[in-house]
Amino acid sequence: MNTKNKVNILLIEDNPGDAHLVKLYLKEASVKHELLHADTYFEGVEMIRNKEVSLILLDLSLPDSSGFKTLTNLLQEARHIPIIVLTGTNNEIVGNQSIKAGAQDFLVKGQFDAKLLGRSIRYSLRRFETQLKLEETAQNLAISEKRYADAQQMAHFGNWEMDIVTNEMKWTDEIYRIFGFHSNSISSTLSDYKSYVHIEDKEAVDDFFENATKDGQLHKLEHRIIIEGHSIKYLAIQAKVYFEEITGKILLVGTIQDVTERKVSEQLILEKNISQKASKIKEEALSDMSFHIRTPLSSVINLLFLLENTPTSSQQRELLDGLKISVDDLSIMVNNLLNFSVLVAQKITIEEEEFNIKDFLQSIKKVLQIKVDNANQKLKFDIDEDIPEKLLSDPKKITQILYNLVDNAIKNTPQNGTITIVAESKQGNDKNVELCFSIKDTSKGMSSSKIAELINTDKLLEHYEEGDETNKQELGLAIVAKLIETLNGDFSISSKESEGATYTVELPVKAIKAIQTQAGDAPEIPIKILLVEDHFLNQIATKRVLTTWSSNVTVDIAENGLIGVEKFREHGYDIILMDIQMPVMNGMEATKKIREKSDVPIIALTANASKQEAQKCIKIGFNEYMSKPFKPHDLYAKIMSLLVSVPN
Repeated sequence: MNTKNKVNILLIEDNPGDAHLVKLYLKEASVKHELLHADTYFEGVEMIRNKEVSLILLDLSLPDSSGFKTLTNLLQEARHIPIIVLTGTNNEIVGNQSIKAGAQDFLVKGQFDAKLLGRSIRYSLRRFETQLKLEETAQNLAISEKRYADAQQMAHFGNWEMDIVTNEMKWTDEIYRIFGFHSNSISSTLSDYKSYVHIEDKEAVDDFFENATKDGQLHKLEHRIIIEGHSIKYLAIQAKVYFEEITGKILLVGTIQDVTERKVSEQLILEKNISQKASKIKEEALSDMSFHIRTPLSSVINLLFLLENTPTSSQQRELLDGLKISVDDLSIMVNNLLNFSVLVAQKITIEEEEFNIKDFLQSIKKVLQIKVDNANQKLKFDIDEDIPEKLLSDPKKITQILYNLVDNAIKNTPQNGTITIVAESKQGNDKNVELCFSIKDTSKGMSSSKIAELINTDKLLEHYEEGDETNKQELGLAIVAKLIETLNGDFSISSKESEGATYTVELPVKAIKAIQTQAGDAPEIPIKILLVEDHFLNQIATKRVLTTWSSNVTVDIAENGLIGVEKFREHGYDIILMDIQMPVMNGMEATKKIREKSDVPIIALTANASKQEAQKCIKIGFNEYMSKPFKPHDLYAKIMSLLVSVPN
């Protein structure tokens, strides 16, 4: 691309001030350009599809997309266009991750001028042009360069080459690890490779190498190997013949990928779909799904908390509030999905925890208000002041109940209609309190026979599993009824045709005596915290959440349990925050080893939220247990409570 010609630059930026500043810098820079501007991700994609764009300046935080998802999604839409990321945070990790993801460059808002912007644009255009030329001329490159490029394109783990005359093979470090060896610990040959092949796959492997050396085409195969005489691994192997002009050798070059995890996952998913009886496998798959969704969601919530506590404009504050509500909505939908899947498997458990009911209801109100506004309806939310502040129950399931009931009311209520929610409490049996909700809509109502049909939970779930499409729209109420049954509550519907409907929920909960603490409580003396966490975004976000809490707080990070144990033995800490699922050594094993020598307070942080795991953590030696995502103030309270209770 000739940068002397006019460059069509697309700026995707929702902040008017930042957009105006970029426009001024572009005028000052010595780059001939025509500027296109989009306020949202969707508008930017439409411009890419309908206009000729030479380069994109991308803000990662937009009204309809945020974070690395914005960049990765746009890279899919605009593979042919170089992208420069604009970030409001002077964070080298964010910049490096953007480059790794596919951006050409990144600039920190407030830290670049016209000269730096012009230089970045020219650099990105030239670098991207070079990349395109390399891709277009790859087949005409020298054999050594082509072999490297092809191998890197094929390989996810390790690459290899073999002299087809002597059958001597060269492996990269990754392949040695796959076969259970230290790097370069053996001189490998084709015979050595085949000696590990599963007996049922030997013929296929022989044919693979024989055919790959004949026709010069790319060949692929998946097969099994046996390690240490008993452990089976699945490998995906690819190979192609090359003639090396410099040495005159004919080489077979390829890649090897360990796909054991994918194969095992495919088998588990297949078994889950085939048989209703495979409930244990279903539960494990759902637990894994919960972990992989809640872990990044925890990072998002912590980063939002940090952003909320930084100086922002009124427009940014409005966008931030909208983003927080959207994240709450996402959290509800994730729990809805996971709870429904467990319901179908007929295995659901109560996960009790303490929570502030009024804060809880206010948070739900914000999410529901958006849904009602979008439907052009009105929402009335009445919370009884006499409800106890702290309760013990399962807030996630209560959220699902309210969310589904209001969602059902929205669907049935016409525009300009009203949905009224009343939350109150009354004295129950023994020490329990009855938490009561009523959701009233202004729909056309329903008959008594229809009401009986809607609360027939088992029948609706049975129809859904059989693929009866007519019952899917009523499935939400079936889920509600099942959740209320699980929580030992009562559910009723009252309605008359043309007079709307009222849905009433009564749930037994326990009232907890609130501990009087100040919202601003923070350590008054220096404390050292060890954060043992393998997810890098959670490392960054949690450390920032803790260090912005108080200047008396210092935080060290350990990437896994083994490093955590070693750091604790070497330095000592006042409190430890321990993730559960980590490579090398998990949080459970690390805590056992620390408990052999110390009673230091340890808080478990996990994305696999379950009552069983919480009990296991306490039994092993954890002092407290928190499920991701959690609110920073809840973490502060846990830390302060443990520090106060530790004897001098």
